[in-house]
Amino acid sequence: MACSLAIALVFSSPVKAKLPLGDRLTWGNAVTETSPAYQQALSQAKTFRMPAEFEPIASIWMAYPTYENRAGYPSQVVQEAMVKAIAPTVKIDFLLNESEEKAIVNGWLKTAGIPASQVRYHLVPHEDLWIRDMGPIFAVNANQTQVVDFGFNAWSYLAATDPVAMTDEQVDRKVAGDLDLPILRSSLISEGGNREFNGKGTLMLTEAVELQRNPGLTKQEIEAELKRVFNLKKVIWLKEGVIDDELSYRGKLPDGSLTVLATGGHIDEYARFVNSNTILLAEVTAEERAIDPLAAINYQRLEENLKILQAATDQDGKPFRIVRIPAAKPIHVTMTQKDSIFQALQELTFEDGTMIQDDDRIKTILAASYLNFVIANDVVIIPSYWQPGRDLEYQQKDQAALAVFESVFPNKKIVMINPENINAGGGGMHCIVQQQAVVDEAIAK
Repeated sequence: MACSLAIALVFSSPVKAKLPLGDRLTWGNAVTETSPAYQQALSQAKTFRMPAEFEPIASIWMAYPTYENRAGYPSQVVQEAMVKAIAPTVKIDFLLNESEEKAIVNGWLKTAGIPASQVRYHLVPHEDLWIRDMGPIFAVNANQTQVVDFGFNAWSYLAATDPVAMTDEQVDRKVAGDLDLPILRSSLISEGGNREFNGKGTLMLTEAVELQRNPGLTKQEIEAELKRVFNLKKVIWLKEGVIDDELSYRGKLPDGSLTVLATGGHIDEYARFVNSNTILLAEVTAEERAIDPLAAINYQRLEENLKILQAATDQDGKPFRIVRIPAAKPIHVTMTQKDSIFQALQELTFEDGTMIQDDDRIKTILAASYLNFVIANDVVIIPSYWQPGRDLEYQQKDQAALAVFESVFPNKKIVMINPENINAGGGGMHCIVQQQAVVDEAIAK
């Protein structure tokens, strides 16, 4: 996941000092801590919960991109397709850096015959479009919405105090201010793409990611803090994510490729809740692991995570139903100096000693995954990777994945969109949206 094209991304180790964890609540319109409004918000904080993504959604949030991951492959192509799929039935809140960007998004709506009123715009400075990771996290109670605010260090590619990271770290608070919402703050470094909620009090995440982001804290301390801010009953720790989501500065993968500024193992690349007790988990076949060294690694990791899930229970002590879905067929792309991802990779200090010269052509692997899907009420947007001229195995994988989604979402409209322009930056369609749920009282009605 890249930072701004105009700013070279230089690896910096995350802050290692142990950070204090505790109640830190602020108010969007800067109410003081001694005010009645603040005290009321503090008492209400313990009533909030984190809804699941398959629950009723009031809005989908997106952020307008600031660069192209690959020259000539704009992220807006994917965003436009997503907006046209979502906007007919769900409001969209769009973050802009420049007011002129509004006309572009309105143009998408016009060509699809969608009323312009379906999209609301917010001028909020941001360096990246990965709103899932750095944007507002909306928790709800009976009649109110609250924003949960974590620290952000650009997936450990920057220090949390770096100006670029700080610009994106402030996005959620600026949104809360615009909406006049209370904010519950945490000192954890944590991204939304590594948190999967079942809406009943259970959170599923990748252990390797949370520990890497918070080296001064123990697993137990991290879990206690997550339970505090989300009012959780259960946290399920899966060990590692897929190898094609490895942190890029680790160096070349066994097949000689580099990841495209990936996250280090976000949960939304390989395991997702589709209802409160059903989990989709990526699967690698025996044939795939026999011929592909990356597939062999992913097989080991996914099967270890499967065992954890098979032994796990939900917040009520009940076992989960686990449904396997094909892992996407790898997509390799050659990057050159004209590509912003190449430029960002060139600035990294690689642990394996890799050096990238201006005239190099580097082999990269995109963050392709069927698990990086988006639920927007009655619509589910899923990735598709086959295109004319590409191996038919991509088409077969697409169809197999579609069949799984149709089985777990029998009453929803499934829309397939090719997300490769987004995958080239280290994430997927789920990574560039954030849902705002309907408050509980409205659901009850």
